[in-house]
This record gives sequence, structure tokens and C-alpha cells, in this order.
Amino acid sequence: MHTEHTHHFTPIKSYRPFHSPCDPCPPIGRKYYRTPPNLYMNFQPPNLEQFSPHEALMKGTLWKALYDYYENPYERKS
Repeated sequence: MHTEHTHHFTPIKSYRPFHSPCDPCPPIGRKYYRTPPNLYMNFQPPNLEQFSPHEALMKGTLWKALYDYYENPYERKS
């Protein structure tokens, strides 16, 4: 039997910590964490698109493919 796997890149991952039925504290709920883009790049290809020097200083990286905007998943959106 052949099954086709499709891998979808997402920088935000989540899990639900184990909560014992005997635990007197309320469950924590879903926990979130981020994985950086460089984890999904086996090697740095030549001629990657670059930010301007000023923009690179503001974003923390020279290469656009390695930029990862941080958004707090616990912050409530209005």
C-alpha cells in the first residue's frame, strides 16, 4: 500500500501537556513553540535574496529566507 505524505512547513508548533486525573491543579491547556526557518534548510543555497543593510539590522538577519516574524500565540486578538 502506497501512502503519499505531504509535509507542510509551519513555524508554530503546539502540544497539550499531560494532565493527570489526580492532579489538583487545573490543566495548562495548549502550549506553543516556534521552530526557526533554518531547521528546514539543509544548506544555505547560493544567491539567496538579501535585505538592505539597514533592513537587515532591523530584522536580525541578512537573508529574507531566514527571517521569522515573532507573533505571541498567547496574546489575545481583539
